[in-house]
Amino acid sequence: MTSRPGKLALSLLFAFSVAATADEAAAAPATGLSTSGQVGTNGASGSARGKGPQSSGFELPERVYGGNAISALMPLQVGFVNYMPKVRLGFQYDRQLFKQHWAYVGVAALFDRGDYRTFNESFCGLGASSSTCGKGTVAGIDAWAGWAYKFYLPEYPWLVPIARVGGGGGWWKYPKLSGTRLQALESSWSLSARGGGGVRLFLLEDLAIGLDLNLVIGFTRSKKRELAKETERFSRFLFGMEILPLIVEYRF
Repeated sequence: MTSRPGKLALSLLFAFSVAATADEAAAAPATGLSTSGQVGTNGASGSARGKGPQSSGFELPERVYGGNAISALMPLQVGFVNYMPKVRLGFQYDRQLFKQHWAYVGVAALFDRGDYRTFNESFCGLGASSSTCGKGTVAGIDAWAGWAYKFYLPEYPWLVPIARVGGGGGWWKYPKLSGTRLQALESSWSLSARGGGGVRLFLLEDLAIGLDLNLVIGFTRSKKRELAKETERFSRFLFGMEILPLIVEYRF
């Protein structure tokens, strides 16, 4: 039989153990770790799980997709020497060849509005009739292809500078009103070399916005038929620029 002093010592030891266990259970949530366990006939099992810090808000991607890209390119081009339709609404497909080397092809619709002065002509060429020499809509098409080098920045994978070179050609029709020409010029086509660059900012792994600037150097071939004269065809030097600050690119 246990003596009274022994019983007192056992009681104190049991109370101390219970208090220590309660302190550990209270401290467990502060570590972000929760535990659970059970004992069965097959032995004891348990599990633990923790909650780490969670980020919130928008973050730029740590990588971007490669291989293929489709872009919408807008909105304009200008001719410094010779005429180019100003509004340019295009789509471009890019294909990765090897690492940073890409090939691309594209097509665009061309639009403008003006009269013979807009087209760098000194006179209308159709007389002084009220039904001619007015303003009208220019419409045409442009196509191009080339090679691009897309830089990889390890510290900023979401930012992609681009250098490119290529060539292309276009065709556009000058204004008519109810089937009647508004000036002597009827149509033009062009061939040109194009070089420049741009940048893409990826907001998601597969979606970017950006801008491009390309110089255009080439020539145009135009068809002109003045009042009561033979049809004339002539060529002119072409120098201009594509200004495309509204670009959306999707990679897949």
